Amino acid sequence: MSDDEPDPTSEWEASIFDGLESPVPDPVLDRGAKTVADVLAATVAGSAAEPYDDVWERVDLPPGDATVVGTDRTTAPVQAATLNGTAAIVQEIEEGHNTGGHVGAGIVTGALAMAERADADGETLVESCVRAYEICARLEYAIFAMKDRLNDAVPWLVRDPHSTWTTVGPAVAGVLCTDPDRSTVRETFRLAANRAVVSMDDPYEAGPPSRNVTAGASASAGVTMAQLARAGMPGSATVMESVYDPFEDLLPEGFASLFADLGERWAITENYFKPYPSCRYTHAPLDALRAVDRDIEPAQIDRVVVETYANAADMAHTSPETLTGAKFSIPYVLARQLHSGDVALEHFTPDAIAEDAVQRLADRVEVRADDEFEAAFPDDWGARVTVERRDGDAVSAERAYPRGDYRDPIPGDEFAARLETLLAHGLPAADRERATAVVRSPREYDARAIGAALRPERRGDR
Repeated sequence: MSDDEPDPTSEWEASIFDGLESPVPDPVLDRGAKTVADVLAATVAGSAAEPYDDVWERVDLPPGDATVVGTDRTTAPVQAATLNGTAAIVQEIEEGHNTGGHVGAGIVTGALAMAERADADGETLVESCVRAYEICARLEYAIFAMKDRLNDAVPWLVRDPHSTWTTVGPAVAGVLCTDPDRSTVRETFRLAANRAVVSMDDPYEAGPPSRNVTAGASASAGVTMAQLARAGMPGSATVMESVYDPFEDLLPEGFASLFADLGERWAITENYFKPYPSCRYTHAPLDALRAVDRDIEPAQIDRVVVETYANAADMAHTSPETLTGAKFSIPYVLARQLHSGDVALEHFTPDAIAEDAVQRLADRVEVRADDEFEAAFPDDWGARVTVERRDGDAVSAERAYPRGDYRDPIPGDEFAARLETLLAHGLPAADRERATAVVRSPREYDARAIGAALRPERRGDR
């Protein structure tokens, strides 16, 4: 570790250094625990999907004591973060933030890997994740603005927001779990802040597995930066200025303003949790459809028209062929709701996706961008759905934002049942009671107990 404590290079970095030491109120820690629970359950469910379930069993791993969630294996923290960070986003059920993408997946999986090695308690794990979340959500808001600029120039360059924008989250959360000194925490932040892992894959149609691995790569890079900082590697003050100072002119109110309220406003209290295992861009259309008369028979439908914001309108492909492709298809998700009366994990298997009746319904779904919803995005993620019947009648409904938003939260009992469903998807029956207990109350268990509860004795008989 360095003997010299790094001084902040800027107003915004000073705010971050101060924010890392601000006390975290107990209600915020409760929200953090819920976020940790959400990501861990999503990781279990993701570990059971093809091809990850088989790959996770066969991949060559170095020895270590960090859990590969959903398997009976342990490995070194970097490799555990890679696999768990990937699995966390596979099912498209992990939490996110309206202005910062999917913030928590990399943070929680990176933190767990480091916390197990350090034998940290659950309170430390959760608090570390909260502190990292606050920095990462603000950074990702800025990087979204940069992404829009980049995509105006080179549309294919940066596509995927799932825990890939910055390695800062898993790095900071991970190092905070190891009882570091202040200098190490600051150097960890600096080392990680210049290392983004972005995807050039477009998941909307093909949805290749490599898109998910990008999130795992980001988590593992963060853990690596934390480990290097603990060994004495310094960050670069010069690079911090040259890379981040341009953000000051990119954002309407400046870059430093994003961090001025660290320790006072808690972004994690405004995150969302997903009621459906699909891209959140599909959720407002799905909620609106569910609000339409549920007695409408699919055979009576001539066309379903979806009006929404431009980003969601990109998800208009009607014939997905993969798990991820289907989760990013508004036509498929709405068709599945119409056909099955629900959208659940089992509706994204190859056989379910290829079901003829659902495909025929998807062909009747038209998605278009709407100026009203575009103007409200990203504060609101709304949509209007109109079901046009063959007899000429039509019925519409709309949502300003999806269920699960902090303004329309999932009820507590429904959230608990959701966690159990995700755990049941990836764990044998004999392991679920123990896993449910630690996931519901991660502040009450140490990190090694949490990891052990998410390692089944056998992968079969799920």
